[in-house]
This record gives sequence, structure tokens and C-alpha cells, in this order.
Amino acid sequence: MRNKIMKWTGFSLVLLVALAVSWHSMATMAMTYFGLPDWLAYSVSVAFDGAAIYVAVLSSEYSKTEDSGLSARLATLGFVGISAWLNYQHAVLMGLGLAGQVFFLAPPVVAGVLFELMLRFENRKELRKRGRVAQSLPVFGKAAWFRYPLDTFKGMSRVIKHRLEDVTRTETAGGHVEPVDAKPKVTTKRTVKKVSTPTAKELEDTFPELTADMSIAKLAQALYKQGIESRPEIQKRVSAIKGQDVPLNTICKSVKRLAD
Repeated sequence: MRNKIMKWTGFSLVLLVALAVSWHSMATMAMTYFGLPDWLAYSVSVAFDGAAIYVAVLSSEYSKTEDSGLSARLATLGFVGISAWLNYQHAVLMGLGLAGQVFFLAPPVVAGVLFELMLRFENRKELRKRGRVAQSLPVFGKAAWFRYPLDTFKGMSRVIKHRLEDVTRTETAGGHVEPVDAKPKVTTKRTVKKVSTPTAKELEDTFPELTADMSIAKLAQALYKQGIESRPEIQKRVSAIKGQDVPLNTICKSVKRLAD
């Protein structure tokens, strides 16, 4: 959590400084060279830098849909490019050299690159959640490629082909349309009855002749005579009567002696 706060704080500070330099450059150029009033001159940066940020955020929303966000991304690059070009022209009008030109041109580019990288990372996470990002290929290692290059290449090809078949099978099954006159499939819901192990009191009420004073062998044989042939079930009931875990092997031996 702390690292996340530090990351977003650093990103916000860098973005704020870059936009502030661009904002001041455009406002100064608008007032000095184009005679715009102060209140309007300081709004020029919003028309380009603000629009670039808005369109960049809009392009990130496209990752949550099936539509392409190429137009929004191209618009972002266009607004950033215009802003950088205007700042560059401001440096030229001021008669600054190469250093001054780079100084005024860089802030909108830095802001655009940072915002683009951040949005691309968020888009990647969203696409991965929706299953639209392919899994990484297996790593065979340098030794495998060096010693057995042909076998390694064949193995890689088989993995890619298997994934291709899986995707094709899934997409084909998902796009299958039932005929209009097809009969609807009837699904039956199975109910699973939960069988609980009876308590010692319940067993004594059901089988009065079974008590905790009897030996494990006699209890197992008595339950077997009652028609309970499952050894694990006999084990559960004997354990409930005796109040302790009885090994299954002991139950099997006791029932086997009776059967013999």
C-alpha cells in the first residue's frame, strides 16, 4: 500500500510540473505575441494539454469494451504533438538556442509519455482480467536451445499449436447457434442427500443392545449383523459409541472373524 501511494505521488508531481511549464509557456506566448487577454491566455493550455489527458483517459475506457481505442490514442498523440510544437515555437520566438527549445518542448512530451505508460499498464491489467492477454510461453532454457535446438523448436511449436486449437475450440463453441426448431435441452438437477454420522445416544436408541461397555469386536460384529456391510460406516458408528477413533483395520479384522 505504501509503495502504491509513493508511486502515484511521484507520478502526480512529475505530471503536475510538466503541465505547469507547458501551461505557463502557452499563456506567455498567447499574451505577448498574440495579444490575448490574461484570462483567455491562461486557458489555452487547457485546450491542448487538457484535451490530451481527457482523450488518453477515454482511450483507457476502450480496453473495457470490445471496441478499438486506436482513434482515441491517435487523438492523444495529436494533442501532445501540437502542444509540444507550440512550446517549441515559443522558444524560437524568444530567440532561445537549442537548450531553450528542448526546455520548452520537453514538458508536454514528458507528460504525454508518462500518462501513456500509466494507461497502458492499467489497460494491460484490465485485458488480463478479461482473458484477452495470451499466456507466456514456457521457458526451455538456454541449455535446451543449445543442446537440442530442433527438439526445443518442435516442443515450442506444439505448445503454440495446442493453445491455438484450444482458442479455436472455445470460440467455435461460444459462437454455436442452436437451430430454431431444436428442442430445448432438459437438465435434471440432482440433489445430494447429506448423510450424517449418528451420535452414541442415537445408536443406543436405535440398537438398545449396543453399549459403550461392549468391546470393539462385538460392536462391529453386531452392526454387521444388523445389515451394515460398509466397513467405514461400521467404523464411524463404533467410534461414535466408544467415544474415540477406532482404526479401520481393527473393524475389518473383527468383521472378517465373524464372516469366517
